[in-house]
Amino acid sequence: MRSKFFIICLLFFASMQAQEELPSAHNNDSLEISLLTCTPGPVAYSMYGHSALRVHNFTANLDLIFNYGVFDYNEDNFVFKFVKGETDYILGAEYAVGFFGRYKDEGAGILEQVLNLSQEECNTLNELLMENLRPENSTYRYNWLYDNCTTRARDMMERAVKGEVRYHAADLHLTARNILHQFNIVDRWMEFGENLILGYELDCPLTKRQQMFIPSFYAADVDSATILRTDGQEVPLVRETRHPLEQTLEKSAPNFDMPMLAFVVLFVIVAVICFFEWRRKKTFKWLDVTLAVCVGLAGLLVSFLFFFSEHAGVSTNMLVIFFNPLAFVWIPFIIRRQTRVVNYVILAEFVAFFVAAVAVRQCLDAAIWPLVSTLLLRVIVNIFVNHKKSLSLHSKSKVDSLKSVE
Repeated sequence: MRSKFFIICLLFFASMQAQEELPSAHNNDSLEISLLTCTPGPVAYSMYGHSALRVHNFTANLDLIFNYGVFDYNEDNFVFKFVKGETDYILGAEYAVGFFGRYKDEGAGILEQVLNLSQEECNTLNELLMENLRPENSTYRYNWLYDNCTTRARDMMERAVKGEVRYHAADLHLTARNILHQFNIVDRWMEFGENLILGYELDCPLTKRQQMFIPSFYAADVDSATILRTDGQEVPLVRETRHPLEQTLEKSAPNFDMPMLAFVVLFVIVAVICFFEWRRKKTFKWLDVTLAVCVGLAGLLVSFLFFFSEHAGVSTNMLVIFFNPLAFVWIPFIIRRQTRVVNYVILAEFVAFFVAAVAVRQCLDAAIWPLVSTLLLRVIVNIFVNHKKSLSLHSKSKVDSLKSVE
């Protein structure tokens, strides 16, 4: 899988050309088919690795990689469709030398598990792939959690087997968020971003089969899997394991949590400003406007994904209660300092957020809490400063009234 939603940017037109040039295997060809699992790459879209099927035809001297991670980035409104989760991916084919060369340049490694298939099964799988490679069959609606490059390769392989593939690896009882976090350890901002947009659907335990959406997880399952053939014979699914490409890319976890550090520093700065506001009985509206703009921008993303995107997990995000475009509505009131009612409406949002946090039990990023605390502090200070100002004006009015009577 090459992208948080989870991408492999292969050359679309090269794959289309390959469909026209690549010959099908014959029954007397000598075929070897492998599952390739690529290690995580250097950028965000390659953070989770990738899966592909290698079909090596020794008779025709043809070595091909079938890859379900191809997309046409020249498609109209590609970015908008990707955000909406309406991205159609394509099965592409390329020569192995090009595939290996690209991953070598990235510094990624490749694990090759040669499948223990009969020649009949190899021919069947090759025919299925060639049929799926046809332009009218090659496109599918990509879903990073339930239907991606890894699950497609798995399903094709299982269809070709004359019998049943049995997976014996222990069920780790993981959630999708648990799994993603294992890869996010090298990029805390990526982890924070995923936790910001992905809802409680990711905190439900996955079945063993659902956990196979991650390439390395599926490779581990394949390693101990067996084929129960129709004649009752049970054989290992993997005949041989190879390492055609060793990983040279070095990735390490950062020494400190940058999102947490950033939002704690923000909280301290805002707390100091709030102290001076409390003393002078007047808030800095520029600070509230700045925070409202930031919350509104984050809310545009969270709300759009929540209401309109087909991506798995985004429509169950309780953070939409707090991060939403309503923040933009408050800005004119802040500028005119007419925030008495607005402050209580925002406070009600906080109450709804905390109730939802307890009721839904969505896993929230730890760095969310200093950010939420900063915004809550602003609301409380605004309420109390307005209250003190109101009392002061009331007292002054009473004094003026007494003087006029005298």
